[in-house]
Amino acid sequence: MDPASNKAVAGGPSNVERMRTNRGRGSPRARSGGSATSSARARRARGGARKREVVTPLGPLSETTALRAWAEVDLGAIAGNIQTIRHLLSRSCRLMSVVKADAYGHGVVPVCRAALAAGAAWLGVATLGEGVALRLGGIDAPILVLGGLTSGEVADAAAHRLSISITSAEMAEIALQHVGAVPPVHLKVDTGMTRLGVFPQDVPMLLDRLLAKGIRVEGCYTQLACADEPDHEMTRDQLARFQLVAGMVRARVPHALIHAANSAGALTAPHTHFDMVRVGLAMYGLYPAPGMASRGALHPAMRLHSRVVRTARVGPGTAVSYGATFRTTASTTIATIACGYADGYPRLAGERGEVLIRGHRYRIAGRVCMDHLMADVGDDPVAVGDVAQLFGDVISADEVAAWAHTISYEILCGVGLRVPRIYVRNGTAST
Repeated sequence: MDPASNKAVAGGPSNVERMRTNRGRGSPRARSGGSATSSARARRARGGARKREVVTPLGPLSETTALRAWAEVDLGAIAGNIQTIRHLLSRSCRLMSVVKADAYGHGVVPVCRAALAAGAAWLGVATLGEGVALRLGGIDAPILVLGGLTSGEVADAAAHRLSISITSAEMAEIALQHVGAVPPVHLKVDTGMTRLGVFPQDVPMLLDRLLAKGIRVEGCYTQLACADEPDHEMTRDQLARFQLVAGMVRARVPHALIHAANSAGALTAPHTHFDMVRVGLAMYGLYPAPGMASRGALHPAMRLHSRVVRTARVGPGTAVSYGATFRTTASTTIATIACGYADGYPRLAGERGEVLIRGHRYRIAGRVCMDHLMADVGDDPVAVGDVAQLFGDVISADEVAAWAHTISYEILCGVGLRVPRIYVRNGTAST
C-alpha cells in the first residue's frame, strides 16, 4: 500500500474500516498521533479495552508510514470466503472456523468476529490456551479444543465453557477421572491418519463408559489424511471406517455432531460434510490443492508488505548478502527491504523468490537475512520508502511456499509477532 493509495483511502467511502492490532501486548503504540492515543486511554478508562488484545483506529494517511513491515488482513475477504463455502453446504450443515495458531497468523479475535458474523457456528482451536484467550477476548461462540489436554487442563476447559476432544485412550481416562468437572466431549476417531484419536474398535466400550459416568458426548469426528486429493483410496477407506463408528455413536447419542471434512472436503466432497465441516485454509482465501478454484472463488485475506530502506547502485560482479552466493551480472540497483525470516519471510524463498514494487516483480538477490532481504531492481526508479509486497493478491502465498519448498499454511502461520496486523473491512487490494 503506497502513499498514493493511502490518500485514496482517506477520501474514499466510509464503509472502509481500517484497524491495527498489537497482538498479545497490553496496549497499542498508536501511530496516528496523540488523538488516537488519547482515545485508546479513554476506552481503557471506560473498561472497553481488553488486556490481551487492543484494537485502535488509525488515521489512513499515517497508519503505515512509520512501519517497516506490516500484514494487511481483509476481514471482508474472510467473511466472503465463509459465505462462499456455506453456499456449498446443506442448510443443516454447520461450519466450524478453524482459528488455531492465531487464526493462521491473521490475528485471532478480529478474525473470529468476522467469521461468526459471516455465519460460522463453531470455532476450532488447538490448545486450551487458545480457547481461553478467545473467551478473555469476548468470544462467546461454541469452541472445540482439537488437541489433547493434560489432567490439569480439563477443569480449566470446563470453567471456560470449552468443548474438548478425546484424542487417545489416555485422554479418555483423564476425562473419566474428572467426572463432575468435564466439559462436553467430542470423540476423535483415528481412521488412518495415525496422529490423534481412539481406534474404531475401542469406541463402543469407551462410549459406554463415558455415558455411564454422565459425561456429555457432544460430537464424533475424524481427520482425513488425503482429502486434498479427490477420490483418493485412503479417503474412501477412512470414510468407510468412520461411518460405521458415527452410526453407532448417533444411535446412542442422537444429537451428536458428526464431522469429518476439512477445507478440501468442504469444497469438493459433499458426502463428507455430515453435520459440520471444519474450515481452515479456505477461510483465509487459499485452496488446499490446485484445481479446486472451480468450486468457489476464494480471496486471500492477508497481504504482507514492507518498505525499501536502501538503494545501492553497483557494478557487475558485486556480491550480495551472506555467503556471497549471489553476484550481479551487470550494473544494477540493489534495493534493501526491511523484512526477513524473523518477520516470517522464509529463508529458502530467497533462492528463487520475487517481490512486487511499483507493480513490477523483482528477483530476490542473495540469501534472506533475519531482518532484511535484497532485490535486484535493475535500472528501474525504485526509491527508499517504496512499498514492497512479499505476498498477497499478486504474489500468492502459494508461490512463496513453492519457492521455499513448503506449503502455504506454513507461510501464513510464520508471519512474525513483530509484524503489526492492519485490518481492512471491505477494502480492495493495494500496491
